[in-house]
Amino acid sequence: MQVPTQIISAHCVVAFPDVVDIENAPGLRTALQRIIEAHAHTCDALIADLSASRFATATALSVLVEARRRTRRKGMDLYVVAPAPLARKSFVITGLNESIPLYATLGEVPGRTAPPVPVAAPVPAPSARMPRQPDGGQRGECRTEGGGAAGGEDLPTP
Repeated sequence: MQVPTQIISAHCVVAFPDVVDIENAPGLRTALQRIIEAHAHTCDALIADLSASRFATATALSVLVEARRRTRRKGMDLYVVAPAPLARKSFVITGLNESIPLYATLGEVPGRTAPPVPVAAPVPAPSARMPRQPDGGQRGECRTEGGGAAGGEDLPTP
Protein backbone atom coordinates (compact mmCIF):
# COMPACT_ATOMS: atom_id res chain seq x y z
CA MET A 1 0.00 0.00 0.00
CA GLN A 2 1.35 3.42 -0.93
CA VAL A 3 0.85 5.99 1.82
CA PRO A 4 1.51 9.67 1.02
CA THR A 5 4.51 10.68 3.15
CA GLN A 6 6.53 13.86 3.35
CA ILE A 7 9.38 15.05 5.56
CA ILE A 8 8.77 18.45 7.17
CA SER A 9 11.13 19.89 9.82
CA ALA A 10 12.55 16.46 10.76
CA HIS A 11 9.03 15.03 11.05
CA CYS A 12 7.67 12.25 8.81
CA VAL A 13 4.10 13.24 8.00
CA VAL A 14 1.96 10.28 6.90
CA ALA A 15 -1.47 10.98 5.39
CA PHE A 16 -3.90 8.31 6.55
CA PRO A 17 -6.78 7.28 4.26
CA ASP A 18 -10.27 8.58 5.01
CA VAL A 19 -11.24 5.26 6.64
CA VAL A 20 -8.98 2.61 8.14
CA ASP A 21 -10.75 -0.74 8.17
CA ILE A 22 -9.93 -4.44 8.17
CA GLU A 23 -9.31 -4.38 4.42
CA ASN A 24 -6.64 -1.66 4.32
CA ALA A 25 -5.20 -1.93 7.86
CA PRO A 26 -2.64 -4.66 7.06
CA GLY A 27 -1.24 -2.61 4.17
CA LEU A 28 -1.18 0.54 6.31
CA ARG A 29 0.62 -1.30 9.14
CA THR A 30 3.26 -2.58 6.72
CA ALA A 31 3.68 0.86 5.14
CA LEU A 32 4.09 2.51 8.57
CA GLN A 33 6.63 -0.13 9.60
CA ARG A 34 8.67 0.56 6.46
CA ILE A 35 8.44 4.34 6.93
CA ILE A 36 9.55 4.09 10.56
CA GLU A 37 12.45 1.80 9.65
CA ALA A 38 13.54 3.97 6.71
CA HIS A 39 13.35 7.32 8.52
CA ALA A 40 14.26 6.50 12.14
CA HIS A 41 17.68 8.11 11.72
CA THR A 42 16.47 11.21 9.86
CA CYS A 43 13.15 12.01 11.58
CA ASP A 44 12.51 12.91 15.20
CA ALA A 45 8.82 12.09 14.98
CA LEU A 46 6.13 10.42 12.94
CA ILE A 47 2.97 12.45 12.46
CA ALA A 48 -0.15 10.47 11.58
CA ASP A 49 -2.31 12.93 9.68
CA LEU A 50 -5.96 11.94 9.97
CA SER A 51 -7.18 15.12 8.27
CA ALA A 52 -9.08 13.09 5.65
CA SER A 53 -10.97 11.17 8.35
CA ARG A 54 -14.27 12.28 9.84
CA PHE A 55 -13.88 9.70 12.62
CA ALA A 56 -11.26 7.24 13.91
CA THR A 57 -12.27 3.60 13.77
CA ALA A 58 -11.13 1.05 16.33
CA THR A 59 -8.96 -0.41 13.59
CA ALA A 60 -7.28 2.98 13.04
CA LEU A 61 -6.64 3.30 16.77
CA SER A 62 -5.12 -0.18 16.79
CA VAL A 63 -2.79 0.73 13.91
CA LEU A 64 -1.73 3.87 15.79
CA VAL A 65 -1.04 1.98 19.04
CA GLU A 66 1.21 -0.39 17.10
CA ALA A 67 2.92 2.58 15.39
CA ARG A 68 3.48 4.15 18.83
CA ARG A 69 5.28 1.02 20.01
CA ARG A 70 7.46 0.94 16.89
CA THR A 71 8.35 4.65 17.04
CA ARG A 72 9.28 4.36 20.73
CA ARG A 73 11.62 1.46 19.98
CA LYS A 74 13.34 3.64 17.38
CA GLY A 75 13.56 6.69 19.65
CA MET A 76 10.94 8.65 17.71
CA ASP A 77 7.83 10.46 18.92
CA LEU A 78 4.36 9.85 17.50
CA TYR A 79 1.85 12.66 17.09
CA VAL A 80 -1.65 12.51 15.63
CA VAL A 81 -3.36 15.32 13.75
CA ALA A 82 -7.14 14.88 13.79
CA PRO A 83 -9.17 17.99 12.98
CA ALA A 84 -12.58 16.26 12.98
CA PRO A 85 -14.35 16.38 16.36
CA LEU A 86 -15.54 12.76 16.07
CA ALA A 87 -12.00 11.56 15.36
CA ARG A 88 -10.66 13.41 18.43
CA LYS A 89 -13.52 12.08 20.52
CA SER A 90 -12.44 8.48 19.78
CA PHE A 91 -9.03 9.24 21.32
CA VAL A 92 -10.55 10.88 24.39
CA ILE A 93 -13.13 8.14 25.02
CA THR A 94 -10.49 5.40 24.78
CA GLY A 95 -7.91 7.41 26.75
CA LEU A 96 -5.36 7.21 23.92
CA ASN A 97 -5.00 10.99 24.02
CA GLU A 98 -3.08 10.43 27.26
CA SER A 99 -0.37 8.37 25.56
CA ILE A 100 -0.45 9.66 21.98
CA PRO A 101 -0.34 13.48 21.69
CA LEU A 102 -3.33 14.71 19.69
CA TYR A 103 -3.54 17.97 17.72
CA ALA A 104 -6.26 19.56 15.63
CA THR A 105 -3.84 20.99 13.03
CA LEU A 106 -0.41 20.19 11.66
CA GLY A 107 0.77 23.65 12.72
CA GLU A 108 0.22 22.82 16.42
CA VAL A 109 2.63 19.86 16.46
CA PRO A 110 5.82 20.65 18.45
CA GLY A 111 8.86 21.35 16.32
CA ARG A 112 6.84 22.43 13.31
CA THR A 113 7.62 25.77 11.73
CA ALA A 114 4.06 26.59 10.65
CA PRO A 115 2.18 28.94 12.99
CA PRO A 116 -0.58 27.34 15.05
CA VAL A 117 -4.12 27.75 13.77
CA PRO A 118 -6.91 28.43 16.30
CA VAL A 119 -9.07 25.42 17.05
CA ALA A 120 -12.85 25.83 17.03
CA ALA A 121 -13.49 22.84 19.29
CA PRO A 122 -10.59 22.12 21.70
CA VAL A 123 -9.72 18.58 22.70
CA PRO A 124 -11.14 17.92 26.19
CA ALA A 125 -8.66 17.55 29.02
CA PRO A 126 -8.06 14.04 30.39
CA SER A 127 -10.37 14.85 33.31
CA ALA A 128 -13.25 14.86 30.82
CA ARG A 129 -13.09 11.05 30.64
CA MET A 130 -16.16 9.05 31.52
CA PRO A 131 -16.98 8.71 35.23
CA ARG A 132 -16.04 5.57 37.12
CA GLN A 133 -18.71 2.95 37.50
CA PRO A 134 -19.56 1.36 40.88
CA ASP A 135 -17.53 -1.76 39.97
CA GLY A 136 -14.39 0.39 39.56
CA GLY A 137 -14.40 0.30 35.76
CA GLN A 138 -15.28 3.02 33.31
CA ARG A 139 -18.27 3.05 31.03
CA GLY A 140 -17.23 1.58 27.68
CA GLU A 141 -14.10 -0.05 29.12
CA CYS A 142 -13.37 -3.69 28.25
CA ARG A 143 -12.61 -6.00 31.15
CA THR A 144 -10.68 -9.26 31.06
CA GLU A 145 -11.73 -12.48 32.81
CA GLY A 146 -9.50 -11.59 35.75
CA GLY A 147 -11.24 -8.21 36.07
CA GLY A 148 -8.40 -6.05 34.72
CA ALA A 149 -8.77 -3.53 31.94
CA ALA A 150 -8.12 -5.01 28.51
CA GLY A 151 -5.85 -3.56 25.82
CA GLY A 152 -3.94 -0.32 25.48
CA GLU A 153 -0.98 -1.53 27.51
CA ASP A 154 2.58 -1.83 26.27
CA LEU A 155 3.45 -5.44 26.90
CA PRO A 156 7.04 -6.68 26.72
CA THR A 157 7.86 -8.32 23.44
CA PRO A 158 9.21 -11.86 23.65
